[in-house]
Amino acid sequence: MSNQFPPPSAPQPGPPQPGPPPQSGLPTYNGPAQDPAHAYGYGHGYGQGPMAPQQMPGVVRAAQIVIWVLAGLTVLGSIALIALSNPETAGAALGVNICLLVAAGMAFRFGTAGHGIRVTCIVLMSVQILFGLGGAASGNPGGLLPLLGAIATVILLSQSIAGAWFKRPRA
Repeated sequence: MSNQFPPPSAPQPGPPQPGPPPQSGLPTYNGPAQDPAHAYGYGHGYGQGPMAPQQMPGVVRAAQIVIWVLAGLTVLGSIALIALSNPETAGAALGVNICLLVAAGMAFRFGTAGHGIRVTCIVLMSVQILFGLGGAASGNPGGLLPLLGAIATVILLSQSIAGAWFKRPRA
């Protein structure tokens, strides 16, 4: 009986092929040895995206502290205005900084809250910027510090690492 298959051919000279020698009749694949998402630091499965930070990032903590300090100064300034001037002026100082005071309450939830808190704080601080610009235009120097703090907070919370923190999965 004759052999229907031709004899195996001798290997051709050339550069060595990486990986194990190919088996006859099977296709070869010399791709990555690990999950590509894991190789680039994106987690352990396909399509997961960047891993969320496990600890509150510095920009979020800085925004939280700026909001708290400004709110504290606003309340202390209003108390001082009640004692030294009149309650109407103190009420006006609190009223023009109401967005800041609401954001200060929300800042307590930065560690556990989701993306909605971040967006709400950015919107509140943007309105606070408008209030601060209005106060500066009318010659009120007391609105300059909240104005600068609101600008800093919007910049800090608008960074991508802050977005990743608020969008992280929670257990």
